[in-house]
Amino acid sequence: MTYRTERRRALLPAAALLAFTQTLGPASVLPARAANIQAERSAGFDVTITDNVDLEPNDRADAALILSPFAGVNVRGEGGRADFIFDYRLTLDTILSKNSDVNVRNDFIGFGTAELVEDMLFVDVTGSASQPLIDPGGRTSTTASVGRGSRTQVVGGSISPYLLNRFGNVAESELRYRYSYTFVGRNEVGDSTTSEVRARLSTGPVFSRVALDAIAEYENTDSESRTGDIERSTFRLNGQYAAFRQFFLLGSAGYETIETNSLNDDPDGPIWYVGFLTRPGPRTELRVTYGERYGEPDYNGSLTYRITPRLTFQASYVHVLETTQRQFSSFQLAVDPSGQLIDPVTNLPVDITDVGPGFGLRTEAFIASRFQTSLVGNYDRNTVTLAGTSEEREYDIRPDERYLSARLGWTRRLSPQTNLITGVGWRRTENDAATAGTAGGAAPAAGILGPAAPESDTFSARIALTHSLAKDVLGSVALGRTQRVADDEADEYTENSLTFGVRIVF
Repeated sequence: MTYRTERRRALLPAAALLAFTQTLGPASVLPARAANIQAERSAGFDVTITDNVDLEPNDRADAALILSPFAGVNVRGEGGRADFIFDYRLTLDTILSKNSDVNVRNDFIGFGTAELVEDMLFVDVTGSASQPLIDPGGRTSTTASVGRGSRTQVVGGSISPYLLNRFGNVAESELRYRYSYTFVGRNEVGDSTTSEVRARLSTGPVFSRVALDAIAEYENTDSESRTGDIERSTFRLNGQYAAFRQFFLLGSAGYETIETNSLNDDPDGPIWYVGFLTRPGPRTELRVTYGERYGEPDYNGSLTYRITPRLTFQASYVHVLETTQRQFSSFQLAVDPSGQLIDPVTNLPVDITDVGPGFGLRTEAFIASRFQTSLVGNYDRNTVTLAGTSEEREYDIRPDERYLSARLGWTRRLSPQTNLITGVGWRRTENDAATAGTAGGAAPAAGILGPAAPESDTFSARIALTHSLAKDVLGSVALGRTQRVADDEADEYTENSLTFGVRIVF
């Protein structure tokens, strides 16, 4: 039984890629002149030397040589009936150390839309494969091939057919079904699937100053761990009123029922918010709402400010009830003018091999308060990015957790053939385990998947040079360092790495 389970999980990334491409099958019947498909294939080899391959405390650190051949493909498709974009890379890490090992890394991310019936029936599809941290306080490195014991394979995605109908200029309706899935390589966390049905009736453009949306939603998340199950029904009426030029008043009222085994009291009840949306100029957009949801105050907001044509600031704050599995199946992507995948919240590029830690995997549902901000500058020879995240997770059956992170990156084109890439980062994990307890003084509950994340600060730095060795041949060298400071000395470590690589595009 164990062999079958592990074999199934090993095949999941390939199955997800196949499902993604087959879902967009209607694009293949488009006339060649109506479709523009671009594919960039690549292959290469990385060699990494590290002084702490397992990210252990310094007195137990093992050095290693890691050989990492890889192959990948980036595809962009645009046609009259379908648009899609995805990046995929397969990497084989051979670790030569005191305890040698071989690891396979599948990295994939993509999305697409197909029009099945003209102006009526559509389908959206998303997919991803990555290796996030198992525990929110897991150990990280600047190199994806180091510290593999802290990560696991996760495959997520969704397919969503929907029907649109327009009633002249008076109203329009949408009926949507969405099936999403998350497969996790750790049985302790468990896979999950979600089925959603959404019906929406909206006013049309004939109403120039008032816009109304009547929405009914049903969601059922089924997890292998019963603490991850969520059943939710939501009914709400949203309104927008143009008070004057580029200033809109916002309001919403409705009712929601929620059933989950993760919360002591299901947060049923009325939901509402009031707020505003304003675009005082072509460079600024601000949206702010305040109300009540999940039985507590509900704040949400977003700001985009184009300081100059080359410098953009963005910030957002959301208050949501979700699971970590749900996060992997409901991600959002966008494409910048150069065709690169970006995060629409932060406007930062999405790199499928990025070793960013994320926020770990949990079996329980939680209420998250999440703040994200970024500052992106694109100049002739320089690109500068500054990003920060703060997230607080409220649990009922484990101590609450908080995460803070910040990173600064700078890329400079030294010559037409050479780029310098630098970055520094910081991440802090906190929890209420130290102060929470029971009336009898007992330790707080640890949750289904081990204890709460230990409190720690992790600092990282990386510098890299890339150089065009020949046409379509790119060489690189990178030096990285990671250091953790923690309340528990057993959780502290340092790691230094040196990586040489060659990549060929064809």
